[in-house]
Amino acid sequence: MTNQRNIRRTPAAARGFSLIELMIALVIGLLVVAAAGGIFIANKRTYAATETLGRLQENGRVAFELLARELREAGGTPCGKNIPVANTIIPVTSATSFGDGLRGYDAGEAYAGLDGTGVGQRVLATDAIEIKSGGSADVTVTKHNPAAATIHVNTVDHGFNPGDVLLICDYTQATIFLQTGPQNNVLHVNHNTGNNPGPQFNGMVNDCKSLSFPSCVGDKAKDGKQYGDNAVIAKFSSTVWYIGNNARGGRSLYRRALNQAPEEITEGINDMRLSYLQIGGSNYATTVTGDDWKTVAAVRIEMDIQAAAGALNAAEIRGTDNVALDRPLLHTVTLRNRVP
Repeated sequence: MTNQRNIRRTPAAARGFSLIELMIALVIGLLVVAAAGGIFIANKRTYAATETLGRLQENGRVAFELLARELREAGGTPCGKNIPVANTIIPVTSATSFGDGLRGYDAGEAYAGLDGTGVGQRVLATDAIEIKSGGSADVTVTKHNPAAATIHVNTVDHGFNPGDVLLICDYTQATIFLQTGPQNNVLHVNHNTGNNPGPQFNGMVNDCKSLSFPSCVGDKAKDGKQYGDNAVIAKFSSTVWYIGNNARGGRSLYRRALNQAPEEITEGINDMRLSYLQIGGSNYATTVTGDDWKTVAAVRIEMDIQAAAGALNAAEIRGTDNVALDRPLLHTVTLRNRVP
């Protein structure tokens, strides 16, 4: 009797799963995991696309902002616009001469010493632009001795050092010259002639002491232009912007300043196309020649920006068509010194 009572108290629900029930449970579990995995992958791709587009926009913003900042100042000096600019430096190169303040290079048009397939060199099939200006300045002249090639200034913290290319100007003219000494923290700068005093000069010398316009023509060796009190001195800004080969096998926007190594500004800029609006014109032209560079009032910049991997892998920067995401961007810059 005791054994029969114990058997009756054993619940029927304590029986195990059958094989069929277990297989059904596994299939349902796999379906749930697959659905969750699909949602995770979709969310990851959405995040990657959003991240890539954000990076595209950021790269474009940086490229346009920095290039536009220099373009606006093209052809200007701290003393005003449309004043004659002399140059004492030899050998005369595109980088050290003021020219028209602005010069574009069409795709396929060579730029000496810049084009090539190496890292930092220009992709010849893309446009480039060279920009010159006097830069900003808060250093003024207190006395100028042309015979001694010495310009006394108002501060020892002028930041000028031997080998710097400087621009001095007043309301009548400006002169580009090579500083031959001394170092910063002295109340004067020199513009002597002579042999190359060191590697920092990169082979450049002043052809003469005279700072008159046109320099070294029609002036005695010990006189020439004497800049008066309150004339202004600034570093001469000469830069070229171009599309170059980066170290990761792609392309980037590069900037090369006078006597300096190329600087990578932002990656993923595959192409740049430039067109120019002249004063009084209504259409942008892709080609400008000769003296017409003096009349360019605005520059239109078109860039093709392509997603670069960065922290993402190659698959994550591609769209649904399996092609890397890219965007064309357009920006127009007006030259302040050419506005009436």
